[in-house]
Amino acid sequence: MIDEIDDDPIPFADEPEPRATPHVGTRGEVPPEVPAPSPAAPKRSRWTRPAASAVLVAACLAHGWAIWTGLGGWEGVNGPWVPWRDDHPLYFHSALVTREFLSQSGTTAGYDPSFMAGYPKSVVFPASSTLPELAVWLFGGERPERTFKLYLLLAAAAAPWLVACAGWVQGMGRGAVATAVLLFLGYVWTDWPINYVGFGMLPYFVAAPTCLIAAGTFGRFVDVGGFGRWLAAALLCSLAFLMHLTAGMLVAPAGALAYLGVWIARRRRGAGLPIARHLGVWAVPVVVLATNAFWWAPALWLSATKGESGFAFVHPEGSLARIVQLFTSEAPAELILIGLGLPGLLVLATRGLGRGLALAGVAAAGWFWAYTAADVRALDFLQPGRHTFALYSALALASGAAGAAALARLHPAPGASGPEAVRLDRWALLAAVLIGVRILGTPTVASVRSRVLAEPTFLSAQPPPRFFWILKRFQENVKPGDRVLYEEGGEDVPGAPDPFGGGRFSGLLPWKTGAELLGGPYLRAALQTNFTQFGGDRLFGRQGWDRAFFERYARVYRPSYILCWTPHARRFCRDNPNLATILDDDGTLLFARIEGFGGDAIRGAATVEATPGRLVVRGMTPDLDGSVVLRYHSVPSLQAQPAAPVDAESAEEDPVPFIRVRPAAGVSEVTLEMAPPVRTP
Repeated sequence: MIDEIDDDPIPFADEPEPRATPHVGTRGEVPPEVPAPSPAAPKRSRWTRPAASAVLVAACLAHGWAIWTGLGGWEGVNGPWVPWRDDHPLYFHSALVTREFLSQSGTTAGYDPSFMAGYPKSVVFPASSTLPELAVWLFGGERPERTFKLYLLLAAAAAPWLVACAGWVQGMGRGAVATAVLLFLGYVWTDWPINYVGFGMLPYFVAAPTCLIAAGTFGRFVDVGGFGRWLAAALLCSLAFLMHLTAGMLVAPAGALAYLGVWIARRRRGAGLPIARHLGVWAVPVVVLATNAFWWAPALWLSATKGESGFAFVHPEGSLARIVQLFTSEAPAELILIGLGLPGLLVLATRGLGRGLALAGVAAAGWFWAYTAADVRALDFLQPGRHTFALYSALALASGAAGAAALARLHPAPGASGPEAVRLDRWALLAAVLIGVRILGTPTVASVRSRVLAEPTFLSAQPPPRFFWILKRFQENVKPGDRVLYEEGGEDVPGAPDPFGGGRFSGLLPWKTGAELLGGPYLRAALQTNFTQFGGDRLFGRQGWDRAFFERYARVYRPSYILCWTPHARRFCRDNPNLATILDDDGTLLFARIEGFGGDAIRGAATVEATPGRLVVRGMTPDLDGSVVLRYHSVPSLQAQPAAPVDAESAEEDPVPFIRVRPAAGVSEVTLEMAPPVRTP
């Protein structure tokens, strides 16, 4: 902790700061009560502020260096690949296809033929990819992979700077902000949050500290008013929501607490909030929803496509067990932040009621979602456990304020002599540093060493040899538009550990080969189309499948190749040589050609050129009923040009039907797009 307190106001120029004591203005308005500074405030040393600034900058740069090194430095950032583990390939693929969707419809939703026999890509799934999608759309150009890695770098490295900005919004001094950032980074690197970066969940990692800024700015507007503060609050809340849709689960309760708390406090002093302030508060959510409609609105007409999603960031052990774990198995940083953060919230509320209550609201919402919601299974679909990160980020910020306030109380009063002049604040600071280094510093160094200095690094952008083995087989055999039964990894099976080592190569293969995969990009995609999945020792939901089952679905999905690794799938290919012609086998991965199921139509005949957002159907020859049924899943709001009846036909046990086109006489070509529904009078 750095020995400094600074209650300098936030420099918005559109409205003067409230005075230290309440008075009634010309309109009868009572400004928020702000305590007058103590006349006996301790005098700061000349080196205090520069030292605090140096510590703050050094901590933020050290974190940025760790991310940069984890990406492989300039060689990794400028290289031809992206991080290949966990969600990174999924988000990269999503960003690539969304470039087309934004150009076609102005939304982030569109038809993606690359996986699951075609699916409606939207905020329904993947639910938090808007930030990388916009980055690649705006700056991707000819090198989308480099832009994606720069986005990763900036988003991951920005987190401590954002916490520092949140401290500035709270009116904290440089020493308090530096302390908050150090505690935040100690928590991030010694507890679970650094895994958000490693697993590719950067949108939430950067959204949580942004919520601290947005909430504080909103609370500041409620306290003081002013158009500049309102605009800042509206834009920052909009940005936080864009980064991750669950930001509303934090900012909305924080804003409500600040709004009601300030309103009630002012009424007790004889006046309420001005009408303009009320209107400004209610206008913020309108702005947030309006500016983000391009990505959330498609969920209104695609909600029926949602599948199971309550499988991550949930805690079936219940809230009591979660709380007990704080004392038994969780990282020490959590108890430290609770112990320091709770009094810190009170300190901040006394300095600025609105912004202090807003930060307390983020912490309270984080606690509810992270702990209390563990007792309510109906909330699992919201994946509430992720908000542990938001809770402790808020408490880290408040802890900085608490530490600075404690040191200020230990500072001897001006003119003190004898025992009262002993600099207990310096001794307390030394003790805090020593304890902090032992409890948080040493584990932080170990965490950085294991993730950043080991090979491969946790953000390695150089795929392993196994990926290139797969890529070569695809490039030698698979033509663009061919379907491949791709057995995705992510789960060990009896007799065979996951051969991909946490990699999800499927998200990179359509980019480099143009293939369509039946399997991937994630075994638990939260869509009904995820029935069409191959992995975890299951094929289309069936374990122990046989040839009859395989052929039933091969007639529907029309695969041309198979890549598999589980013992059952490998044995199936070897036992059916007239069905699966083995082209290569490295002892773990088997690559084979599937015989007898070519073509793009289930009924009738047609050829399909499938690209992100568009299916161009040519050479249609209808079946006896006058229709052509394609091997692609039907989605809501599918439109044909030139106009032709388009509906759906179910096949086998797939819960999602397939596209059925009924072309008019003489029409042999149509273009299908998933467009926003247009209501006509």
